[in-house]
Amino acid sequence: MFPSHHGFPRVPTHCPPGFTGRYTVVQGDTMFFIAQRFGVSLDALIAANPHIPNPSLIFPGDVLCVPPKPAPPPPKKEECPCPATLRDFINRFVEVKTPCGEVSGTLVFVGDNSIILQEGKGDNHIVVSCRQICFVRIRRHGPREV
Repeated sequence: MFPSHHGFPRVPTHCPPGFTGRYTVVQGDTMFFIAQRFGVSLDALIAANPHIPNPSLIFPGDVLCVPPKPAPPPPKKEECPCPATLRDFINRFVEVKTPCGEVSGTLVFVGDNSIILQEGKGDNHIVVSCRQICFVRIRRHGPREV
């Protein structure tokens, strides 16, 4: 029989929803090392095991609920480079769909993070962040003049 709290191992009646599994404590274990072994925080491991009143005092044979690993952090939002292939369409008429709607004009510049369209024959330019581009359609011919 394992030396334990009052001579018997402490076993949870149930584990929290989504728990990874149960772990039986062996000689030399600590809550800290068990948390590290399973990639969970010490606080999460303690919270998942309310049947262990003193987390600093665990015994071989005690059974612990292992909580799920935390979700990975979302990917970093890095700059969204413009597709290099857009450079092949400089001076062509394009339609660009963005979350705000559609813009069109002659593609006059493709930078690392934005494009510039010239609207009509004037000096009116539209700058579009590449992060905002949903779709680009290259027209064979420019807009029909009325």
